[in-house]
Amino acid sequence: MTRRGPTPSTENIVMRARLFAIAALFLAAAGSIAATAPAAAQEKVVRLTSLDWPPFSGESQKDQGAAVAVVRAAFAAVGYRLEVSFFPWNRAVALVKADGGPDGYFPEYDGGEVRQGFHLSVPLGTSPLGFAERSAAPVAWASLDDLKAKRIGVVDGYVNTDELDARIADGRLQGETAPSDLLNLKKLAAGRIDLAVIDRAVMNDLLRTVPELKAAAPTLRFNPAVLEDKSLHIAFRKDARGEAMAKLFAEGLAKIDATLILQQALGS
Repeated sequence: MTRRGPTPSTENIVMRARLFAIAALFLAAAGSIAATAPAAAQEKVVRLTSLDWPPFSGESQKDQGAAVAVVRAAFAAVGYRLEVSFFPWNRAVALVKADGGPDGYFPEYDGGEVRQGFHLSVPLGTSPLGFAERSAAPVAWASLDDLKAKRIGVVDGYVNTDELDARIADGRLQGETAPSDLLNLKKLAAGRIDLAVIDRAVMNDLLRTVPELKAAAPTLRFNPAVLEDKSLHIAFRKDARGEAMAKLFAEGLAKIDATLILQQALGS
């Protein structure tokens, strides 16, 4: 018995079915690409919070500050784009702690409390932390016990040194909080406190650039006894992505000259 081929109408139906199937495959593939492209793009962005802390960070600073310039260059070296949002310090930290918040915040000093709550990056640089004082009333000290009678200004929410913070917290030292380094320097100039804990580069920048401190600048100085040469870090969220971002930052930092970027930005 001879087998007959499909009729013309049957051939048309088969051909149309094949074309529809091919078209469906193309549409599915295009949909898959469209769905994954934004996700892939998102994975190439790191979002951090920071504060107005010149010369290291600040929305109005050149390159948004020296520390931001280093972090941006390090992430660019591994193919990531940096987005930085600026807030008051306590809010910058709180946003990272919140669910669905940014990847991290910076610049942060190393400290036991910080390490408990965050993945701390490798250092992006260092800067001396010490005391601002009045030139006419210098404070000689060899240990923190020598400062028991002194009124010490600190910034609310800042990590200083573990020992200093512990002594202020338990009352062995007299700590007075202020919302900013600028206000502490104003209080110091007015004689309302005896010392102000401050980063030396931050103090120098404030005295050089803030008109409100122009008259007080010659009367203030950085105490020669440094508390600690503090390393600056990014504090990443303590989750898998935060850990991955910390590793990527370390990889990118190794590919750039961070010291040169900091020196150029700080004018040192």
